Amino acid sequence: MSFMRQRFTPYPALLAAVALSLGACTSTTAAGVVTARSASTAPSAVATAPTAAAAYQLMRKSGASATSVHIKGAYSDMGQLTHLDVAGDRAGMTMRMRVNFGSGVIEVLKVNDAFYLKADAAYWTRLEGSAAISKAAAGKYVKVPAGSAAGMGDFRVGTLLGQVLTGDVSAAGELNPQVQKTDVDGVPGYLMTAKVGDVKLYISADGQGRLLRAESAKTGNLDFTQWDSVAPTSAPPADQLAKTPSL
Repeated sequence: MSFMRQRFTPYPALLAAVALSLGACTSTTAAGVVTARSASTAPSAVATAPTAAAAYQLMRKSGASATSVHIKGAYSDMGQLTHLDVAGDRAGMTMRMRVNFGSGVIEVLKVNDAFYLKADAAYWTRLEGSAAISKAAAGKYVKVPAGSAAGMGDFRVGTLLGQVLTGDVSAAGELNPQVQKTDVDGVPGYLMTAKVGDVKLYISADGQGRLLRAESAKTGNLDFTQWDSVAPTSAPPADQLAKTPSL
């Protein structure tokens, strides 16, 4: 069972890497070139926009009180392009995550203290080198052994969200004072920009200041949706669980 422990070791680190000091946030073209995703309309300065200090504090407050969120995006770290799609409750009771490092999608479900892993045959072949395990596990969920799952306690949406909200832009003073009015995929919002670097933070303009997008032209973007409305994750049905030889 040590392989599970070894294989999952990078995942808590992945959650930290996803935030990448708020500079690790992008989308990518089919050719693999990292490009920025812009808001759907050009931002403009308006007299009614809050100050950067007020907007930043509102974003931090709403993020700290959120019960659940859906985070999706792509980022590039040292040339490695990674796509991430994770949704769950902040407390870490349930979560669904899909991550693609470029060699296929790996899905992880967390339901209370149980973790389930789903991957393709190529993943299991690389990991185990066993045709029997690869055939049995491919495309189905494998329940992570209890001993390995115990070491994954910080593997939750709340960890990632906390790191995003306390990244490189860790204080309002690091933001340009002027806030611009914009919208993100049709949602009215405000745009805050960092004084140093190209980090952009988009928050909702509905008085809640919910983070909508964290973006960097250099490394990527993360979109934030379904605040306080992510449905709980359920354990896979029996017919989707793999019956594998001893792992």
